[in-house]
Amino acid sequence: MKTIKYIILILVISITSQTYAQTDSTQIGAQSNVPVPTPKTEYQKYRLGVYGDMGLSWLKPKSTEYESQGSRFSYNYGLIVDVNFTENYTFSTGININSLGGKLKYSDSLKVEASDSVATRGVMNRKYQVSYIEIPLFLKLKTNQMGYFTPFVQLGLRNGFRLSSFSDDEFIYDGKTEDNEDVDIEEETAFYTLSFSVGIGTEYAVSKSFSAYAILSYDNGLTTAINGENYIGTSLTKQNAMFKKIGLTIGFLF
Repeated sequence: MKTIKYIILILVISITSQTYAQTDSTQIGAQSNVPVPTPKTEYQKYRLGVYGDMGLSWLKPKSTEYESQGSRFSYNYGLIVDVNFTENYTFSTGININSLGGKLKYSDSLKVEASDSVATRGVMNRKYQVSYIEIPLFLKLKTNQMGYFTPFVQLGLRNGFRLSSFSDDEFIYDGKTEDNEDVDIEEETAFYTLSFSVGIGTEYAVSKSFSAYAILSYDNGLTTAINGENYIGTSLTKQNAMFKKIGLTIGFLF
């Protein structure tokens, strides 16, 4: 009789333990299936940020007998200030350093030797590298936040003020080649340039007050960047070329 009681007691304890175990596992499973809420970006009148940009830039010449010879690596970095009028409309400005480049081929006349009294006619292959400090003036048109993402269109103007301008030159004449690197061409580049920029991008809400963002953009020069004079014999040619650029920007807003 005592043996039967012990058996019944053991069965009751076993069933009770299994029941509690199943209940706990169900609760844990239910908790693990609870969706994590998506952070909703808090509306702030002003937001500060930093960003970097990499891309390709090239020169589009308007002068006759000037040819574009391809693109060069370009980079851009700086600080951004977003002024939010509403959740969907933002004025964006800041300050940044923008390094642009390009390649041009054109006829030229140079004094190859210091003792030469007459310039030698040949072909110049020039690689440009010009740096600007810029003040961008952009308008962002944003959608409502969708999950973690807030897509937007950005368009506006870039105001560039030249910091430095150098070139690597290859002058070909009479079957010979003369190379010169880091040539100062400040007198042949404009101090101020204006370009129109348009891009598409999205913000990613990391938290309520911190976002990452990315933009794919195209910059179209509106004013000449290369504006020197080129003599070929007695013929004078005024240089005229503008920068174009495609870039990818990655940044953070606080």
